[in-house]
Amino acid sequence: MAAIPKPHRIAFLVPDVKIEGPDGVHEREASVLLWTACIEVCQRHPRLAVLDAEATPLFPQDGHFAPSHAGYGGRATDAFYAPTRRDEVLWLELVLSSRPGVVRLHAVGRDGKQETFDALGPKLGEQIQQVLGAWLTARGLGTLPKRFDPVSAEDVLASLRVIAPALAEQARAWSLPVAAGPTWSLRVVEDDSEVDDDEAPRETEDDGDIEQAFDREIESTIDSTLDIDPADVKAAEAGKEPKKSLTRPLVNRLPIAFKVPALRLLELALREDLTDAILMIDPAHPQAQFARFEKASVTERDFTQLRAIIASAPGWARPYELLQADDDTDAADRAAPSELEAAAAAGMAAISRPGALPALETLGDRLIEDGRADEALRLLERGVEGHNFDPAAHLALLDVHEHTDRPGARFAQAMRSSSMHGCPMDAMFPWYPDQIHIDLRAATALLEVGRLDEAIALRANRLEGREAAWPHHTRILTGWRKDPRFVAWSYAREGFFRGDEARAVEGFGRIEPGDSTDLAIFIDALVALGREDEVPLAWAQFGAGLGNDDAVARLSAAAGLMAAGEWRRGIEELWRVELTGPGRDEQVAIARCGLIMAAAPIDVIEAALGERVAIGA
Repeated sequence: MAAIPKPHRIAFLVPDVKIEGPDGVHEREASVLLWTACIEVCQRHPRLAVLDAEATPLFPQDGHFAPSHAGYGGRATDAFYAPTRRDEVLWLELVLSSRPGVVRLHAVGRDGKQETFDALGPKLGEQIQQVLGAWLTARGLGTLPKRFDPVSAEDVLASLRVIAPALAEQARAWSLPVAAGPTWSLRVVEDDSEVDDDEAPRETEDDGDIEQAFDREIESTIDSTLDIDPADVKAAEAGKEPKKSLTRPLVNRLPIAFKVPALRLLELALREDLTDAILMIDPAHPQAQFARFEKASVTERDFTQLRAIIASAPGWARPYELLQADDDTDAADRAAPSELEAAAAAGMAAISRPGALPALETLGDRLIEDGRADEALRLLERGVEGHNFDPAAHLALLDVHEHTDRPGARFAQAMRSSSMHGCPMDAMFPWYPDQIHIDLRAATALLEVGRLDEAIALRANRLEGREAAWPHHTRILTGWRKDPRFVAWSYAREGFFRGDEARAVEGFGRIEPGDSTDLAIFIDALVALGREDEVPLAWAQFGAGLGNDDAVARLSAAAGLMAAGEWRRGIEELWRVELTGPGRDEQVAIARCGLIMAAAPIDVIEAALGERVAIGA
């Protein structure tokens, strides 16, 4: 069976529209109306991944609503579209008048090549259908599953006469919606569970789930503030009725022709929910169906409905992001997505919108669950590259670093993130929760490389005066200060990273290696001290409980066993890593093992290969 082709990722720019006669004052509104309609019709194509309208939200410009970053002059390689990896940007050029004219579609690819497609006809909708069809044929993508509405120029103008004056008036009077309170004064999600005194030192560090819940709290709060009208907040506080809807009077006046694109434009520009009105006209409308799905509580969401939305708009990323099994989802619900389906959906979301941070985070989580931490790391590094000034991207990347078993790389990234998004030292600037969380991760990274005193000092400074509000992290700090095992563990780790292998062996002589990284440090230190004859015993004692995902310890064991003359056992461990973890970035360690294996007796290697061939390898 052939592989599913990658969707053709496109973005629509604002059309170049001219209007003859007295309706010429509505040219800007006509442009965004046709822009919305093009996105709506192309989003249902199975081979297209169209950048949705929410990705370029409408804001007032010169007294008219216009999509951010989707204006004239946008290109697939510019600062906005390049991180989203659009293959092409497209826009229409046309004249709205009673006389039929030429409709032209412009397309510019990543290579800078520009093409145009022209169409003549009696109706505007049929002309737009023709140019879109000609462009799709030229790209070998097939036809549109839903035709563009066969409206005339007069139909479009009739809709504009209803909505354009209201849009222009609201654009001139518009101000950025704000929340009732500052967005940084958020409730921080904390874990009040007690810390087990018998836990190993590593197991009392920052809880990734708690911090990811905090990140979601920030994201949902910031997103929700864009839908809050300050007047409604004040009216609710005063016990009065909120102000009347701006869109409802317009809905009843709109002509039926071209009504759905007009409703979507009102919804996008005025931030009012028109889902019911849209579904009355088009019951299968994917955006309206998705809005209804999002409104439902987590336990009441119908994943069968979400799959139907995905089937109607296969290249739309947002539904894939929600096709994930939640902790609150009923386990007996057969419609709930399986782990395999959730992983596939996360991959499709990242393919359709490779520059979207939520999609990259979701796919990264699925890859980590599958033991592919290095692939997740590459994804989130791409996310930080595209969202370097967003602290949420750095928090997500540092979460992935926890699963890579590379303390040095984690420490380096934590220091970079802290220098950019950590708490400012100037007393005149406040500290926000996301800045504090960045520095708490930096403190944990310091601990991972054995710098216990610095980790305690940094965490204590960031939590000073917040002990009651941040009990989980306060308990972590208390454990670092009072648990003597942290002293031995940090003594061993810092010694190894400073090149003093004797300290590493001495430290792990007082506290057993607790994870794959600890065991790798212990084995490497034994070899460096000339005590490779003790590696088989250490591996037999501490390596029995490791799984296939503990590649760091296995590669150190392979090198140590071969250095001790245990060639066959070393080769087996090397093969186990290469065959069970092909996605890990362990090329240097594997090459080092290969260099040591060059001294192995040829009969040992031939015997190992012969056994593999005999069993069908």
